[in-house]
Amino acid sequence: MPPYHRIHPLEHGVFLPHGPQDGPAFTAMIGAAPQWMLLFRDWTHETPPLGALEAVRAQGATPVLTWEPWYAPAENTAPADASHQLPFALTRMLAGDHDYRISTWARALASWGHDVVLRFAHEMNGDWYPWGTGIQGNTADQYVRAWRYVHDSFTAAGATNVRWCWAPNIPAPRADTDVAQLADFFPGDDMVDVLGIDGYNWGFPEPPLSWSAPEELFGPGLDELRSLGTRLPIVVTETASAEGHEPGHSKADWITQLFDYLTRQGDVRGVIWFQERKERDWRINSSPTALAAYRHAVANLH
Repeated sequence: MPPYHRIHPLEHGVFLPHGPQDGPAFTAMIGAAPQWMLLFRDWTHETPPLGALEAVRAQGATPVLTWEPWYAPAENTAPADASHQLPFALTRMLAGDHDYRISTWARALASWGHDVVLRFAHEMNGDWYPWGTGIQGNTADQYVRAWRYVHDSFTAAGATNVRWCWAPNIPAPRADTDVAQLADFFPGDDMVDVLGIDGYNWGFPEPPLSWSAPEELFGPGLDELRSLGTRLPIVVTETASAEGHEPGHSKADWITQLFDYLTRQGDVRGVIWFQERKERDWRINSSPTALAAYRHAVANLH
């Protein structure tokens, strides 16, 4: 059972590949304005996207800015070893190699002064980013120290308007008790304001990326987040589903199940849908039935 009764309705959000400029069309499509809007910026960007943040605010949403310490490869051209970028190993961050960029972002967001959720170095428990566990010699302890290092820089800049979102990927099934727990990466509730978690229903016929009901997908991860012992709000910071092609594997049904399940989790504040055709057609409108299910689910949140 979730530890808290729901006080506020579950909130919905979205990632739009072209950014907030597509927000009005998305709102028209689903019949309700998103309350959270997810953005991504890698470290090729010397300064934060203040124009995009303003556009999100103008639409009445809270910006969730994913700040990725790497040079993200171009879409559909990512080499197999894209996660191996030695300048972005956690040891290099701790050595001060990126202090200028970190302090520049901290000062710029402090001067901007409005509410922003900064999702720094997400999915750290995976091996697909340069800051991930086991990549380039990274350890969970280094991740914690790097998080605190960056957070301290923002504190020194007076960026009190920044809320910090710590967002692991759903934990992999553990046959080995030596595998790191989410708690091993947690920098402490004095350094985090929002707990995030990412998880997708990939819809492959075989595990580990097989069709997964929402409770199967998120239940173990939510249990681990709760075991941290904080009272921090939880947001599903990325999710989506493939279209199913077997009996009982309906994307429309999965969407309905997702919202029903998360509504029952009183400590889950919101859920952000990844509205892009990428590895799968993750979009809400990948089929008329999926779109109808999403519209219905969102309408019943209020």
